[in-house]
Amino acid sequence: MPGPAAPLVVLTRPQGRNQVLAACLREAGLEALELPALAVSPLPVDASRFPLPGHYDLIVFVSANAAFFYLDQLAEQGCAEWPASTIAAAVGEASARPLRESDFIPSECIVHPQADTPQDSEALWRLLEPGIGTFKRVAIVRGESGREWLGERLEAAGARVHRYAVYRRRPCEWTDGQRGALAAGLAPGRVVVGLFTSSEGVDAFHRNLLAPGLQAFWRDARFVVIHERIARHLQALLRTVPGKNPAPMVKICPPADKTIFQTVVSLAFL
Repeated sequence: MPGPAAPLVVLTRPQGRNQVLAACLREAGLEALELPALAVSPLPVDASRFPLPGHYDLIVFVSANAAFFYLDQLAEQGCAEWPASTIAAAVGEASARPLRESDFIPSECIVHPQADTPQDSEALWRLLEPGIGTFKRVAIVRGESGREWLGERLEAAGARVHRYAVYRRRPCEWTDGQRGALAAGLAPGRVVVGLFTSSEGVDAFHRNLLAPGLQAFWRDARFVVIHERIARHLQALLRTVPGKNPAPMVKICPPADKTIFQTVVSLAFL
């Protein structure tokens, strides 16, 4: 008789962000299903509001997407040099990676929480706070919304904060094929692990699960998230699912692929 099916890992990050992790999981003997919850796309450049680095003491990037799309737009503006006096700050190591890999921003200008510390606005604030008086002009590069807490803290400290959106996130609507692939993977007794990297992604994923037969995912799966806020949001949603275990397995880990891989594998073979 055939043995039990390999654990299924459902990867919900936007398209283009899952391939490397999926390949590592498959090499480890797991099945990886890529089902993006959100679609990310760049916004048009608003040249009249674009935050050129020479006009700011500090530019904060709230995500890797913010850094990636900003650098593309910055190249379009013909910026030839990053000023040594302008700090480029990111909320975590993964968010800072496009800044470092660009070879455009001097490494001494890049600030972010280290991988073994929390990767969020609060951790970045603790790094910035000792020198906060030097940041009079600040830009926050982000999606169409978000990171209000950090902007408000900077404003309370006396900074003039400019919020600039470089991308939008929209819920994905799955095809019949995608829904069918998930339904086929939800075999009774099979271990299923879901990865979520934003609260908005949890909600968008949930809307796609309203199709017949897919609610079993919420009832049976184990979960990996990258922040305590996402864990709380997910657990609140799970409490509304009929028949769900009142103490679901939810593990929190940093957002780097290596740590996500390790956490997913440990949870899948628990």
